Amino acid sequence: MRDLKQWALPAVTVLAVLGAVLLPRQISSLRDRSMLGAIHTEALSQEDLSVRELPLPEKLELLGRAIRYPDLEIFSTMQPLPAPRDPDAQQASEAFFQSAALLADWGILPEGIDPGTLEFQGGSRVVYVRSDGYQSVSLLYLQGIRPADDEQDNFWLVVDEESGLPVWIDCILRSSQTDLTSEDLGTRFLAGLNLETQQRGPALWEICDAGGLMYSAQAGNGYGRICVEPIGFAGELFGETSEGPTSEGT
Repeated sequence: MRDLKQWALPAVTVLAVLGAVLLPRQISSLRDRSMLGAIHTEALSQEDLSVRELPLPEKLELLGRAIRYPDLEIFSTMQPLPAPRDPDAQQASEAFFQSAALLADWGILPEGIDPGTLEFQGGSRVVYVRSDGYQSVSLLYLQGIRPADDEQDNFWLVVDEESGLPVWIDCILRSSQTDLTSEDLGTRFLAGLNLETQQRGPALWEICDAGGLMYSAQAGNGYGRICVEPIGFAGELFGETSEGPTSEGT
């Protein structure tokens, strides 16, 4: 019996310590339920409740890594958007027309193309999430046309759902050829996004605060294509190991 008492006291102490360390909220909950008929709760700070909105350069970096390293650093999920004539497609349709209007405002679309004459054709929503779960971005991949009897224009736009900004475009404008050079196209597009950049070559820019993400632009080439797109990271393209320029350092 003496040995049992000597063994039991340390064991009880260890269990009490483990309970205090591992199960504090569960113990508090059971205690409050038995004594007060209520569950123990702890107030969360505003910091716990708030979700930080990612700056656009960080969203673009997430997009770039999802394209360059699929399923390695970034997970994605795709959801087809409702058909254009479906009432639930209104939000996506508005995002398409708003983006086309922005392209016109930025001087990217030729004057002969009125964004109001376009037709929304549908698309999909893709959510990219970092493997650590701390960053995510929702993008709308949208298609549309400008109908014509002979020369139809085709629009492919990637839009940041949160801000409504087009972040990637690839369009064929057969009805009205653009007068922009590739250099002019990229400069106007990135200025419209209010991004700070560092030019790294002809029609080639590195986005500040985006982990070295590179954008390129292409215009003209005889069949009306205008394209501004992320193409990779400076570390791979130029053999650099830096994280890229920052807005403070430019």
